[in-house]
Amino acid sequence: MKKTIITIGREYGSGGREMGLKLAERLGWKFYDRELIGQLAEKLMMPVSIVAGSDEIGGRRNIFQEIFPIFANDAADQDKYIFDQQGKFIRELAEKGNCIIIGRRADYYLKDNPEALHIFLYADPDFRAARIAESENCSVEEAKERIATTDKRRRTSYEYTTGRSWGDMHNYDRLICTSSFGIDAAVEEIVRLVEGD
Repeated sequence: MKKTIITIGREYGSGGREMGLKLAERLGWKFYDRELIGQLAEKLMMPVSIVAGSDEIGGRRNIFQEIFPIFANDAADQDKYIFDQQGKFIRELAEKGNCIIIGRRADYYLKDNPEALHIFLYADPDFRAARIAESENCSVEEAKERIATTDKRRRTSYEYTTGRSWGDMHNYDRLICTSSFGIDAAVEEIVRLVEGD
């Protein structure tokens, strides 16, 4: 079946946004990344900070709930509501087809959609640190700290909300090592997969 949706999960610094933008340009498809949070917040009539904070499920929120258990149920209910609405929103985008969605657990929400191609990007730690140091104008050591923090947050949130292992090959159609394969070569490979060549 021809693929009309690409989801990209990724380790921090492996090039997910860059690859998604290149794919969108190459295929002429819509691209959704961080902007999706703003669109969802607007749709739900909620502050962006609250919707973005729902990605911290299983991490920061659990600590808050342990300290202030009286608020635990309200926070958990709100997080579940946002999680469910995010899934609904992503499925609505997917129904329109011809789109690339970065992160946001899109692979999970669209796991039963036969038109979705699920990609996970990973890369050598030094490659990732060099990319982050350059793009965020920080030292390589600081980049490594950011990578550890971001990947831990992504893993914790993904696993807590989906019950699946983040980066597990069984959840994706392709795992691509961008430090070995290169982003441009990976883009061409994904285009071939989408077009069914």
